Amino acid sequence: MNRRPSDGSPWRSFTIRAGIALGLLALAVATNRDQIRQVLGRQIDLRLFALGFGLYISGVMLAFVRWYFLVRAVELPFRMRDAFRLGFVGTLFNFVIPGAIGGDFVKAAYISREQERKARAIATVVIDRLVGLLGLFGLAALAGTLGWGRLDPPVRRLVASAWIASAVVALLLGLAFAPGLYGRLSRRARRRRVAHALAELDAAGSAYRDCLGVVVLGSLLGGLTHTLNVLAFYADSVALFPEVPSLTDHLLIVPLVLFSTAVPLPFGALGVSEQVSFGLFRLADYKGGAVAMMAFHLLQGAGALIGAAVYMANRREVKTLQAEEEFELDTEPV
Repeated sequence: MNRRPSDGSPWRSFTIRAGIALGLLALAVATNRDQIRQVLGRQIDLRLFALGFGLYISGVMLAFVRWYFLVRAVELPFRMRDAFRLGFVGTLFNFVIPGAIGGDFVKAAYISREQERKARAIATVVIDRLVGLLGLFGLAALAGTLGWGRLDPPVRRLVASAWIASAVVALLLGLAFAPGLYGRLSRRARRRRVAHALAELDAAGSAYRDCLGVVVLGSLLGGLTHTLNVLAFYADSVALFPEVPSLTDHLLIVPLVLFSTAVPLPFGALGVSEQVSFGLFRLADYKGGAVAMMAFHLLQGAGALIGAAVYMANRREVKTLQAEEEFELDTEPV
């Protein structure tokens, strides 16, 4: 199969989106210049910054462990080393590719090339993302419910939104595990490749129904991952400012801020998430939300550098996988 030569449009799209992100960041910097000037004028506690990075990277690696269990639950050959290798590569591309789920596409591409049952392998990435989102929204909803009595009406609406989002994600997971759904679609599919993929998805759904404990564990690990993210964000805030909102406020607000990183702009929705953080933390009468999010982006950038090192260390293996995939496409009958 002949491939069309690239016309450079992906790079143009990335450049445009990167320009938008940098422009929004410049706006955030200009809007918060007084806060930034105050931060730079006082001594920053670098030990708390280091603690924040340790908490953040621990959450990242815990997400790799969660994915490992979800892959093993559908009986695919997979090592913990593979989860960390592909996970760190995904972390790099999560930061670089527009949108917080960009790295998921990269992970799905690589794990599908390494597995014979490709549809089942890709399904693990989707389920892992849904389980992670359930942990994210569940954490915000639980924290908001526990502190409901002292919340203002706008923040209470955020808590209600978090519960609704949790219910939607739970519904999507239920549909993913629906018995016989993909099997019926598989029998009706006309193309053999589509039918095979649907049959694999049906087998994956059946495997997860038989291992619901793994899914529940994954949701709990997802909540723990995002708790570590909140603690990292809180540590950075304390390192920058003498007075910050309570940890309970952070547990409610930060998950909603981090959800904004799914906006399709590179570098973790740079600029957008700062503005969202500023607006949400204003509900807690705190003006340092944007600057704290800038500091959290530094943690994400450091994690992406580790991902880049892992990617470079496995570059030969990645090229081999890409060559094998191209050979399969070239030899596939039309």
